[in-house]
Amino acid sequence: MVSEDTDPFFSIIISTRDRPGLFQVALRSVLEQTFARKEIVVVLDGSTAQNLALYAELESQHEDVSFQKLVHRPNGHGQSYTMNFGANHSRGRYLCFLDDDDQWTDENYLQHVFDNITAAGKPVDLHYSNQRAVDSHGVMQTKNVWLDDLIPRAIHQPKNADDSYLVDTEFLLSGSGFAHLNCSIFERDFYESLGGMDESIRYENDRDIYIRSVDAASVILFSTRYTSLHNIPDINAKNNMSTVSSSIQKKLYQMRVYDKGIALCKQDTVIHFCCRGKTYELKHAATMLAENKRYRSAAQYARAALLNGFNPRWLAYTLYLSVQAWINPHSPANDNHV
Repeated sequence: MVSEDTDPFFSIIISTRDRPGLFQVALRSVLEQTFARKEIVVVLDGSTAQNLALYAELESQHEDVSFQKLVHRPNGHGQSYTMNFGANHSRGRYLCFLDDDDQWTDENYLQHVFDNITAAGKPVDLHYSNQRAVDSHGVMQTKNVWLDDLIPRAIHQPKNADDSYLVDTEFLLSGSGFAHLNCSIFERDFYESLGGMDESIRYENDRDIYIRSVDAASVILFSTRYTSLHNIPDINAKNNMSTVSSSIQKKLYQMRVYDKGIALCKQDTVIHFCCRGKTYELKHAATMLAENKRYRSAAQYARAALLNGFNPRWLAYTLYLSVQAWINPHSPANDNHV
């Protein structure tokens, strides 16, 4: 049981690996939060000797920050494992997460969340907000990736306090995106009831926990406030979670996330959402494979997409891929493995 007087209300978990410079910016954005009842738990997921020395220097400068160190592994333990590890070594009633290459941009973010949760007058399972994103050249992203398109429609939901609204699963899944982990806050018992983040998933793990969370939550708050800045990984970089896997491997992770939702979630709204998402990923995988002349594999994914959602144009494309696979049965491209 969390004490109201001595234990923190929020625990902020930051996982980091070989990015001490970016991490320092992320950490500063949390230290600058005006809300006092918080703790910061940093999980160091192994690093080079040079970077470990830089992390050690930062640790010596911030004695009020808890640094947890994991044994070194060539590919690290992964974000899901490190975030769960940090949560297990924290004491706050609500869990917040921040990627080490991102930052919170509103110094009053936690104070607003506290006010919103207090105003609800009942236990709140989830609190979501929004963020902006810039690419490696500093160009602001304009397309809807997270919950941006829900902002103008939130006013039709029950008002909670200030810029926060009581929302349900159907409302959240009516948007074109999902809540990034930087802007997701979980009540501790609720997070633990979900089993935390799926440690077997290395990509799309934030979408996975979003789907499972909105399926299981009873009380969800959505704030229209922008609270974070996300740095889109450089596609030419080789040391970040979003670029270490091939494009097809990413699709396999994405389809697994949706398969989990279809098989394990309880709400029809969530299951239908996952079915639509999987169909899109199947089509995308088929198109990508076809571009690489891997027609046999492309046709398999195309047929699976067709079964999930019939479309005359997609039927024609599926037949085209099937013919190409038949014409080129021994193509070297067909025999390559992902």
